[in-house]
Amino acid sequence: MTKTQLATIRYHATFELDESEMWIAQIEEIPQVHTFGRTLGKAREYLVDALALWLDVPAVKVKDSIDIRPVKMPTSVQVLIDEAVSARVVAESATSFASEIMTAAAVALTEGARLSLRDAADLLGISHQRVQQLVARGSGDLTPIGSGPQGIAQDVARSLKEFLPGGSKEDLGALIAGVTAGVVILWAQSRE
Repeated sequence: MTKTQLATIRYHATFELDESEMWIAQIEEIPQVHTFGRTLGKAREYLVDALALWLDVPAVKVKDSIDIRPVKMPTSVQVLIDEAVSARVVAESATSFASEIMTAAAVALTEGARLSLRDAADLLGISHQRVQQLVARGSGDLTPIGSGPQGIAQDVARSLKEFLPGGSKEDLGALIAGVTAGVVILWAQSRE
């Protein structure tokens, strides 16, 4: 096999933090290709260079042929990483969901109920400029958000709002986001 052919193969990289707080990086398929760096980013960069040197090809040819294995961390740290990533996914999902509902509401208020942008903004608690953006994005779409996880989550959100009328918007939003994420996960699992 030629070195050019070797540059098109997929390689797998492992990274490990040693006692001196340096990242040790290695290509699994070629144990002779290894390096280290003070940061994970530098270790990745140096590993690409080391592989390119080993294969005698430009670094740009091998840069995209390296798959990074998950970094092994102590269990307690990995649990926190997993929780942080999950929380970010839930937050992004809740934000996306809230944006869809807000767009549908803005369109319904301005096109369906024929309210002005300012009146719609007052009812939604946002600026009239934001209502204008939402209406432009979702214009002509007066259909409800739908069934499936969004419909279920919308029902849950309404029920929670009625059940907890005195709660702050932030507390209610966090609770709704958590319940919505749980409902979406259960719904997705039930469809498998």
